[in-house]
Amino acid sequence: MAATQQPAKVGELLKNIGDDVKTIAVSELELARTKLGNYLEHTVMKAAAMILAAFVAIVGLAMLCMVVVVALAPVVPALWLRLLIMAGVYLLVGGGGAFLFGRKMAAPPDLANEVDEVGQTIDKVSEGLRH
Repeated sequence: MAATQQPAKVGELLKNIGDDVKTIAVSELELARTKLGNYLEHTVMKAAAMILAAFVAIVGLAMLCMVVVVALAPVVPALWLRLLIMAGVYLLVGGGGAFLFGRKMAAPPDLANEVDEVGQTIDKVSEGLRH
């Protein structure tokens, strides 16, 4: 004869469901924390790369300006005037680049998707705990 199993009691089933919901909630929050951490790490790496690139570009532009100062010697004999002209060019190029970069950075970051996902997770967990 086959042994019959006793059906689980309602209290035990509710306890198991509660434990499962708690496990899911903790896992979802951990996942959201990991995603946000990865997003921030990626953003910091991009910022560091951009700072390095900007530094190299500034040094390169300064070197080009010095070459132009030397090359302008036959046309503009006064050294101070050649340096002044190239300082103006340097400031205009650098200021234009900073303006364009600042305008691009003024756009708000796209965190809405990440925040919405965390909010949805919290809502679902809260809804599961209420039922």
